[in-house]
Amino acid sequence: MSRFTLRLAIALQAAISAGDGLAMIALANRVYQSSHASWAVAVVFLAVTVPITALAPVAGLLLDRLPTRPVLVTAAAVEAAIALGLAVAGGLPATLALAFGFGVCAAILQPGLGAVVPRLSGDTAITRANSYLQAASWAGFTAGPLLAGLLLTTAGSSVAFGADAALYALGTAGLSVLRLAPRRTVPGGLDDADARPRLSAELRAGYAFLRADPEAGLLVVTVGAVIASTEMAVVAEVVFAEHVLQTGPGGYALLEASWTAGMVAGTLAGGRLPVRWLVAAALGGAVATGTGIALAAAAAVLWQATAAFGFGGLASGLQIVGTRSVLNHRAPEQVAGRVFALYSGVLFGAASLAMAAAGGLLTLLGARSVLVVAGCGGMLAGTAGCVGMALLQRARQRPVPASDG
Repeated sequence: MSRFTLRLAIALQAAISAGDGLAMIALANRVYQSSHASWAVAVVFLAVTVPITALAPVAGLLLDRLPTRPVLVTAAAVEAAIALGLAVAGGLPATLALAFGFGVCAAILQPGLGAVVPRLSGDTAITRANSYLQAASWAGFTAGPLLAGLLLTTAGSSVAFGADAALYALGTAGLSVLRLAPRRTVPGGLDDADARPRLSAELRAGYAFLRADPEAGLLVVTVGAVIASTEMAVVAEVVFAEHVLQTGPGGYALLEASWTAGMVAGTLAGGRLPVRWLVAAALGGAVATGTGIALAAAAAVLWQATAAFGFGGLASGLQIVGTRSVLNHRAPEQVAGRVFALYSGVLFGAASLAMAAAGGLLTLLGARSVLVVAGCGGMLAGTAGCVGMALLQRARQRPVPASDG
């Protein structure tokens, strides 16, 4: 892995993530200003996130069967074009349609950028590369919304979407010159086209890998279950800060900043993990993420909640680097796109379910109780994953009985 290649990949990850963060805030602002309806904001988020889950098998197959770099460049270029379209488009239907286009492109870019890490880093530096790339991703997700807030306040949504188009254009240009190591296998996995499995089997190849590697499968299921619980905190956090801790918007911003800072620290720390510790770090990070949210729910004052969210973010960063690195090490190159597409689909699907559930629970339970549910649910899901992994590893180490014959 050359320094230039890694630095370029880090810069691209930050730019594309900043574009994603800017786009989500600008889309939410656009539909709310045009409709003044909270349901419209929910619909536009679903328009972006649902394709990432629903199109995961198709997106993964495209990544595995076609040359990787042209696919990623095309997806980023289409995102730039969509952002330009949003800069000039008006009305809720057009905005929702273009938001769906964002989701389709993200269904390709998100797993694609994860699957190519071994081709950027080589097998010996996967964890370190994931560490830097995920830190850059979270830095971008922080900078994008901040830029969106500035532009929406001072110049309006058209300028914000124009800036978003510029970020994706930078990503397109960078991806077009990013050097990837050649694939070790022919795209699709077999040289003889007549011997390739049926299309339905190819679409299910990501699921087949996770069934064949039960430890990797359990890890993905566990992380999905943890996300389905802990992401409820995203919705409850603002209400908790403003109405429970009574700190106003500044307190909410501090909690968000604490979580993000913890994420960046956790991803960077995760880069030092040896391969043999990756599974334990991913599962331990999952449990600790829920613990941090549960501790925040018990906070009486802002500094306590801030420290708890920082701890939860750090644990989540470790979990992300551990999980992605396990998949990079274990997934065969010919199905890596489908594995990461499935992983992205699980994450975004779980997050959507969590936020929808939190919206209903807030009115019934209140913000503190929703945080308790989110944190304790994450702890339980992570602990169940730890127990399941211990049983799998014990079964794998059990000697096979000798045959009498």
